Amino acid sequence: MLGASGIGRVVLSRLPTMSATRLPLPDPTRHNPSEPTWRAVIDLPQDTSPASLAALHAVGVRGVRIDPGTASTDGLDALLRFAERIVAFGWHIEFKVRNAGAARVLAKAEWRLMQFPLAVCFSGLGGHREPRGAADFDFLLGMVQLGRYWLKLSGNDLAAPQLKLWDEPPPLAHALQAVRKDRLIWGSGRTLAGDGAVHIATGLTLLEKCLPHPGDQQQVLVDNPAQLYGF
Repeated sequence: MLGASGIGRVVLSRLPTMSATRLPLPDPTRHNPSEPTWRAVIDLPQDTSPASLAALHAVGVRGVRIDPGTASTDGLDALLRFAERIVAFGWHIEFKVRNAGAARVLAKAEWRLMQFPLAVCFSGLGGHREPRGAADFDFLLGMVQLGRYWLKLSGNDLAAPQLKLWDEPPPLAHALQAVRKDRLIWGSGRTLAGDGAVHIATGLTLLEKCLPHPGDQQQVLVDNPAQLYGF
């Protein structure tokens, strides 16, 4: 069904480790247009042995998702040690920064964040629609400008659900004009049963309004995800 809709790449992001092991194994000898290529970003796995990580990589896992709002300094140190284990696989670390508190945790741990030997992606910016001057908001965008950090836009991050397409985009949407386009990616986010197509279409229309240049859209929707997720 996904292939028939023109969707050839799928990234599952809120995925427990056990669910990732049930993803369909890719077959490099076959190319069926009706079968999309799967990638997944999972919760931090309990088993971090090389064999376990290799098995997860084989089914399409390309990253680990963390909520910094619940992580202590020791937790970030442990995550840094884990990051060294997955460098060889080309994975990335995704930090959920749904609120100012999570961004402040990362800001206070900036030195540790700079030590990560792999790509780091910030997601869940729905809680950062405030004006551009907010310190935590500036911190996230500033890190992206360094080139080693990514910003994931998804679901209702750019605007509240009640925003009409003809309304003026919020401050976060305006701020994207100054952000490195080669470090932005977009995903549909969580959808309710039965309204997935409408949700995706509305989100894409708003993204096009925020990033009207076709070249920017190509980067955010095609080229950048191919690099970050290894499509």
